[in-house]
Amino acid sequence: MNKLTVGQMIAIGAALLVLLCFFFPWVELNFLLASTNLSGFQLAIGSGPGGSSAPAMPSLFLVPLSMIGVLVIAAICLSSQGSASQLKSIAGLLLIAAGGISTLVILFQYFNLNQQFNQNVLGMIAQKMFSYSFGAHGSLVASASRPRRP
Repeated sequence: MNKLTVGQMIAIGAALLVLLCFFFPWVELNFLLASTNLSGFQLAIGSGPGGSSAPAMPSLFLVPLSMIGVLVIAAICLSSQGSASQLKSIAGLLLIAAGGISTLVILFQYFNLNQQFNQNVLGMIAQKMFSYSFGAHGSLVASASRPRRP
């Protein structure tokens, strides 16, 4: 067994954090006297509060899938024996790409939603009832915290 490098430990920790945060609240909707939270998973499948349907954002599934890919790459690098320097150099690029994909998907959804809100007056009013929660911020920060080398 090979010993984990600092870069690999950071990659594994960040991937696990993103996977965990995907199921934490991402957005909070405030309606007069009540508020509700939606996780990244609920946003991706289009499941609103109380089982109501909402517009699905299936591209958000790239966030956990890319992090599962990071864990698989780290496991392959960890289990490889001896002369795996070429595999490890390619793995470094794949880890950076996975973090980049996650970051871009989250940012795209953020800017896309803000653009939809700003299309009319009703959207601007609805924007005041909407806020981002810990899950979205945690996933974004962990996705962007990819080391240069695994």
